[in-house]
Amino acid sequence: MTTKIVLAALAIGAGVAAAVQAATNAGLSKATGLGPALVVNTVIVLIGAIGLWAATGARTTFFAAGASWTLYLGGLCGFVIIASLAFVLPKIGAAYAVALMIGGQCIAALAIDHFGLIGMPRDPLTLQRIIGLALLAAGAVVMRA
Repeated sequence: MTTKIVLAALAIGAGVAAAVQAATNAGLSKATGLGPALVVNTVIVLIGAIGLWAATGARTTFFAAGASWTLYLGGLCGFVIIASLAFVLPKIGAAYAVALMIGGQCIAALAIDHFGLIGMPRDPLTLQRIIGLALLAAGAVVMRA
């Protein structure tokens, strides 16, 4: 039970960080331009990633034999997230932008689970999960109203 609470807290923390990151990137983008804001964000992420990599043993195998190319899409997805939110957030607001992002995450996560994509275990789509997605969509509509 304690492990589940810690994992849930980490996931919530990641959500808080995503919203704060989107707002700070949007503000920095307004002050410096989208390109420079993304470069600053990426450099900070790179410094953190190198620190974590060094602290965890600095393995030098970045491209594992037999690993699917799809496993390397995370970097591209990270770029799409920070660039899109830095552009969209000031135009539609933080709450609505993040609500839409969470909706997109849920749709993708349900597809990944249902089909077992990208090496994840299969977890079939159920009526309960569809209702959960509908409730999230309704929440986004209410936040915009």
